[in-house]
Amino acid sequence: MSQKTIVISGINMKDGGIFTIMDNCLQKISQYIQNKDIKVIALVHDKSKFEYPNIEYLEFPEAKKSWFKRLYFEYFYFKKLAKKLNPDIWFSLHDVSPNVIAKKRFVYCHHPTVFYKATFNDWKFDYKVGVFSILYKYLFQINIKKNEAVFVQQHWIKKEFEKLYNINNVRVCQPEFVAVSNSKKIKLDASKIHFFYPLIARSFKNIECIAEALQLLPDTLKNQIQVHLTFGKNDSKYGDYILNHYSLPQFVFTEKLTRNEVFSYYEAMDCLLFPSKLETWGLPLSEAKGFNKPILAADLPYAKETIGDYEKVSFFDANNPKELARLITDFVAKTIQYQGNKYTFDTSNQLNDWNAIFDFILKE
Repeated sequence: MSQKTIVISGINMKDGGIFTIMDNCLQKISQYIQNKDIKVIALVHDKSKFEYPNIEYLEFPEAKKSWFKRLYFEYFYFKKLAKKLNPDIWFSLHDVSPNVIAKKRFVYCHHPTVFYKATFNDWKFDYKVGVFSILYKYLFQINIKKNEAVFVQQHWIKKEFEKLYNINNVRVCQPEFVAVSNSKKIKLDASKIHFFYPLIARSFKNIECIAEALQLLPDTLKNQIQVHLTFGKNDSKYGDYILNHYSLPQFVFTEKLTRNEVFSYYEAMDCLLFPSKLETWGLPLSEAKGFNKPILAADLPYAKETIGDYEKVSFFDANNPKELARLITDFVAKTIQYQGNKYTFDTSNQLNDWNAIFDFILKE
């Protein structure tokens, strides 16, 4: 059997949850192809961020500078690159189906704004959320029927894609919780209860729900709490709005953390807060569950499907800070009675980890 070549494209996956997807994929395929006659070429924004062996990295630092650059690479340059590389498989990890020639093509769709109705605050603080909520519906559509399969992260998204694009080759691939080796420990104030919300400060992350919930608490309770948020000054217009509008001593701004540092916080924290209104997965939910930590999450379909079978979780209306304040009060008082959550979907055709995805795309 001749050597197979797989191109994995993620030139725009620079930070946050999308970087984690790219990082986890490359980590796993580096292990998967050991002792196999498979060549992997990864198209990345910055190859210095990846040290996984058995992979050839091609760097595209210009891709993140503008959407015009990204579209140029996806729909024009990659066609020429594919002719040069002659891949057996082209696996696009970031939503769009590029103009390429390959024996088999796959796309992994995980951008959530196609299902989101942008609010005034979205347009005010991050107009891209509003633009993408309109644009992505059409970007997904370009070349989507040329793929051997379309991968999505949740069952409710699968149903929407089948209906929206009239396709029947959508497969659910749940993101795999991939732990990182982590010897670094952090020490948090032992006299406080520590809540953690890892995020990039974007308007749909709904930090104001936490802020307004904290404002409803009595001072005696507030003084027992710290909420750790992973952004700082000048990270975004929305982040600066939160910093300026809510001057709360309970908020601790950690600046952007490395993956190792995030995992250190999971180990040290008492509870994950997750009020986000928009996710197609919500990796911190999987990660907190992996650390067996309590979770207070928005009562939305993505959160319930992500969390799956788990006892130590309760949900709140993402537009109702009073509900979150009540849960925080009960958690601090150690009187909380978790709602728990059960997985309710048929998982018989689901791909449950990266190795299952690789088996699927390499299947003859």
